[in-house]
Order: sequence, then structure tokens, then C-alpha cells
Amino acid sequence: MAYQILDKGSIPEYLNGLPSVVEVLGKGKALDIEEVGDGNLNFVYKIRRADAPERSVVLKQAVPYLRMAGEEWPLSRDRMTFEIRALLAYNDLVPQFVPKVYHSDEDMSVLVMQNLDNHAVARYRMIEGEVFPNMARDVGDFLAETLFRTSTLGMESVERRHLMQQFNLNDELCKLTEEFIFTFPYMEHESNYSNPATDEYARATIRKNTAYKLDILKFKELFLTKTDALLHADLHTGSLMANAEETFVIDMEFAYFGPFGFDVGKVIANFLMCYTSHFYHSDDDSYQNWLLTEAMTIWKRFEQRFLELWDNAVGSALLLEGFLTDDQLKEYKANFMRAIFHDSVGFCACSLARRTLGIAGVADIRDIEDLGIRSQLEITNLKLSQLLLSVHEEIHTIDELESTIETFYAENNPGLVKQKVGT
Repeated sequence: MAYQILDKGSIPEYLNGLPSVVEVLGKGKALDIEEVGDGNLNFVYKIRRADAPERSVVLKQAVPYLRMAGEEWPLSRDRMTFEIRALLAYNDLVPQFVPKVYHSDEDMSVLVMQNLDNHAVARYRMIEGEVFPNMARDVGDFLAETLFRTSTLGMESVERRHLMQQFNLNDELCKLTEEFIFTFPYMEHESNYSNPATDEYARATIRKNTAYKLDILKFKELFLTKTDALLHADLHTGSLMANAEETFVIDMEFAYFGPFGFDVGKVIANFLMCYTSHFYHSDDDSYQNWLLTEAMTIWKRFEQRFLELWDNAVGSALLLEGFLTDDQLKEYKANFMRAIFHDSVGFCACSLARRTLGIAGVADIRDIEDLGIRSQLEITNLKLSQLLLSVHEEIHTIDELESTIETFYAENNPGLVKQKVGT
């Protein structure tokens, strides 16, 4: 089918031609269609059968421009091709953590998938102070399963090269990452966010800080050159949908092969930015304590599950059985995981800064109307970014990282009058 942009008027006819979707919605039934996308890139619709709303799907379509910027910012629809491929791969690897795919069409840049109506986007519920008991565990497991099982540790070399070929040409979104995470926020650029007090701090301590910028460049180089595993590559609390029992990961159009620590660091950074925001949002410290525990649990669970998979791996391209002695292998694993940890801390620092200074902020802080309060929280994030980047090779364990962050927040509490969530 030739590409066309779907809307509420054309969606029913399109879906009626898809047998796998008709099995869910029925043939020719009246549909309630709601546009729900709040993302930066694509259009998303929830589609329910009018006489049986529990029978529903989600349709996601890429358009040939950056949605958040409008038609004046052209962007290839190929991003949906890579999201389709990633979601299908994840349906094989971790079906418990991703929506079921009912239909995909690379020519139409369309995905039709499971409607997660019983789940909420984690970011907005976390701003309100909601606790998700299993989310850190689930995220850690998702990271371990997807990263290990698409790496040289978990795949044979020929199979892995074939998988890599499916994602090698995700050029435009990789370019966006290069620019918006590792470049523009650290220089004067028209795309950057502006808040006067934050700008003043950034000019003085970030954009003129040679050591800091050279560390950012180090992580940009890792992003550009390392192909450890298939990454989600845009993993944050806005791409998690959760309830009290389970967690789903969505929005994987940035997927490509990159460094292990990238996804890990990015998602931990989002928990820390939420922590910072609750100097304003919360009326007590208990939720911040939960956020920090969860951020650290993501790494702990990831490391635990990654090593379990390694212990039971068969068919590794990297390590053949008997190549190392047991003692040599134990030391190799420890050094391997320590390197991932160091990289995760560094990528976390990059994400803290880019979400503060760049075009794409986090609602946790950027939706606060008072610019002065917002700036205090933004500067806190920038200070934490500077600290973590400066010590990322000196911190060797998750307990050391937790202690470092606790000390930082104790010394850098902005002293805001806390607001009770919901008031």
C-alpha cells in the first residue's frame, strides 16, 4: 500500500483490511478513535470498538517530519521501520515487557499493537508521587535480557551480524542523539532551551568547562563507535508504562547497536531527575527515598540477571567454553561489569545535562511554571551531572554511587518549600 497519513476519518477503512486486527476489533464495527500521542516524533491513536470498548488496539504512525517541531523540520519516516524491527525483536526476546504486535507495515510506517489501557505512562504518575512496586525490577530485567541476548556474549557471530544489519541505517535518529545529547546542549545553539538563571550557570560552569566537555566528548565517541548490543536508545520514564504488577517498554524508534551503558545510564538519570523535582513536588522525603532506591535497584537487578544469563549462555561469539580457566573467567566478568558500570554512570551524567539544557526536557521539572524554582532544580541537575562525570571512573560499586548521590543531595538541597502533590 502506498504511503498516506492516516487520521480519524481513514483509520477505520485501513483497519478493516487487516485480518489480524479484525480478529481483535471485528469487521466493520463502529470505532471510537482518540489521538493520544504526547511524544516528540509520531502520531498515536487509541482505537476502541464502540459497543465493546475492552476490545481495543493502539495505532502508531510516523509522519515525514519531527512532530514536536512541525513540518518545517523534515524527518524520514524510516524511524518507524526501526521501531517495527525492534518491537518484533523484543517480542521474541522479552514478550512480557513489550506490547503485542497485531500488524506492522514498513511502507505505511504503521504499527498496530496492544492497548495498554490498564497501565499509565510512568513519568506523569511519578510526578504525582505514585509508587510502582515492580518497575525497577522489571526495567533491570528488560535491560539484562535485551542487552545480553543481542551481544557477542549471547549470540553467535553470524546471527548477530544479520540482526545488526537491520538497524545499521537508523541514521537520522542516531544523528539526533549525537546532536541533542552529546553536542548542542554544551554550546550556544538555537535549539537549546532557555531559562535565564539556568543559562547563566550553564555558560559559566558547563559551556566553558574544558574538562567537562572533554568527558562529554568521550561518551559521544563511545556512542559513535561501540556496538555492544541492541539498544532501545530512548529509555526513560516516559517510555515506561506501568501499574502495580507489571511494566511495559514502548517507543523504540531510536533502536540501534551501541554501548551497554547507554540505556542503563539514561533510565537511571530519569529517576534522579524525578528525585530532584520532588524537592518541589513532595511534602515529605519518603518518595525521594523510594526513587533513589529504585534507581539503584535498576543497576542491581540488571547486573544480577546479566550475570545469570552469562553463567548459562550457550553459543557465545566471544567466549568459547574452556578458553579461560574458572578463575580467569571470574576476573574477566568482574572487569567487564565494572566497565559497564563506569559507562552507565557517565551516560547518566550526559542525560542529566542534556535533559536540562537541550530542546527535550522532562515534564518533572520543565512543567513547573515558576522560572525561579525551575532554575534551582535545573542547576541541581547540572551540578549532579558535573559530579558524576568527574568521578565516573572512581566509583566502582552501586553502593558507592548511592552514597555519592545521597551526599550530593544532602549538600545541594535547594531549600524549596515543598508542595503537597495534587494541590
